[in-house]
Amino acid sequence: MDNVLVKFVLWGILTALAYHIVGGLRHLVMDMGYWEELESGNQSARVAFVITAVLAVLAGVLVW
Repeated sequence: MDNVLVKFVLWGILTALAYHIVGGLRHLVMDMGYWEELESGNQSARVAFVITAVLAVLAGVLVW
């Protein structure tokens, strides 16, 4: 874990995992009948990206 490349790869994997989880939760909510319209779907996608960015920063703090 002392190598910068290893830390970067681990951070990338954690970020991808966070994006996958947030996107999955978003789709579960859409399966329940919410956020299915175009405008609300676009807004929920933007919120998912923001949440993923926050989780990516937290994963970076965890790794480094």
